[in-house]
Amino acid sequence: MNKIILFFSMISSLSADAVMINEMLTQKHSLRLDTSIFYANIQKQTNVIAPVIATASPTDSSSVYSIPAILGVQQSNQDFLNFSLNLRYGITKDIEIFASPSFFYQHSNLSDSAFSGEDDYDFNNFNMGLLYQVKSEGKYPSLLIGTTPIVISKSILAAPENPKYKLDYFKNYAFFATSYYTVDPVVFVLQGGFRLNLHRKIDDHTLDIGNLLNLSPMVYLALNPYTSINFGINYQYKFKDRLDGIVIAHQGSSISYLFGASYEVNPSLIVSVDINNLSTNLYTSNSVNVLLSYKIR
Repeated sequence: MNKIILFFSMISSLSADAVMINEMLTQKHSLRLDTSIFYANIQKQTNVIAPVIATASPTDSSSVYSIPAILGVQQSNQDFLNFSLNLRYGITKDIEIFASPSFFYQHSNLSDSAFSGEDDYDFNNFNMGLLYQVKSEGKYPSLLIGTTPIVISKSILAAPENPKYKLDYFKNYAFFATSYYTVDPVVFVLQGGFRLNLHRKIDDHTLDIGNLLNLSPMVYLALNPYTSINFGINYQYKFKDRLDGIVIAHQGSSISYLFGASYEVNPSLIVSVDINNLSTNLYTSNSVNVLLSYKIR
């Protein structure tokens, strides 16, 4: 039996703890490199495409991951590891542009007609985007808006002996808005977003991945000038998935729980760790993200 491995785009926020609020927008003419290692364990119990959304911390949508999901098996347990580089540049004090390639490794234990295991590793995707500060923080909360198209993403039709690869271009777009307000030493953050998935073809199949709405309230607490912790929730509502015009996953909502911490090693380097737990009627996901954010100049 052939198995279709489908890549689902996932907006994953990596920065912006209390100690990192000033780095939510890169300063004018400054260059920053974010290096991220992301791990997720995904358990699927149903014979449908599981849109895996494992957001680490939803306050920075500049990094986009694609997590493979497998069609044609009743149960699967996937260990997913992603490495990404995100280059950010401040054009003005209110505008930032960014670009991010990523690469992945995944091991899957499958239960269909028999028990089997699969290993996949390759280029994941390349995305770029824009972040604009409409209003800076003052008497009233700040407001930032942005967009992130996935320029290149990869899909795989995985036959046992002859896997086939296909590149998709500009098939996924994210639009988001972020607002934060400081009541020292606490920062309140709220982000809303919409993810648009366009129609695509994979081998002889046509796929329509459901669009996604999300809303994420977060609280960040500075323990000292160098260390902060954060916690919050991410509510998301996903529309129907269709394969060859047939509904394979109905619309529905879910809530994930987010926790994290950041430490400023020096004025140029910040280390951040975020964990995320999400359970839906289609799958369960637990993820950890480690970010090193380095100011080059």
